[in-house]
Amino acid sequence: MRSKFPKDFVIAPTSYLIAEEHEAFVSEQNADPSSLWILKPVAASCGRGIKIINSTQRVSKREGMLASKYIANPHLLNGLKYDMRVYVLVTSFNPLRIYMYNDGLVRFATEKYSNDPRKLQKKYVHLTNFSINKTNKNFIKNTDKVTKNLLKNQKA
Repeated sequence: MRSKFPKDFVIAPTSYLIAEEHEAFVSEQNADPSSLWILKPVAASCGRGIKIINSTQRVSKREGMLASKYIANPHLLNGLKYDMRVYVLVTSFNPLRIYMYNDGLVRFATEKYSNDPRKLQKKYVHLTNFSINKTNKNFIKNTDKVTKNLLKNQKA
């Protein structure tokens, strides 16, 4: 859809599968020297193997890595990076029919955001994965009444 409607489909950052699109990635990296990139292993979970790089760092052509242009100026809440998940079910495209689940998920990084090159490898600044942030001394477990009721109802 991005190739057909380039102005309307800029909802996801430019991404490359390194093994298949290494030359295109390097070309894009060289074209925008101020850009940051996030590298993710495609067959990993829980934030394992993720790193942020700048344009001076070279990436070898290897299997299983995805490079996406990093959003260097994300929306922050209280100075923290976060992500929000909304779950939907699309049952038809013509006509478009979407059902949205009432509950969603928000995850926070546990240290103040900075795109300072000296902090690019600080996982608690850039990653919102629960499995990573729960080990930080700044992690705050959600124990509010709404969460407790939801957990109690799920167990029943």
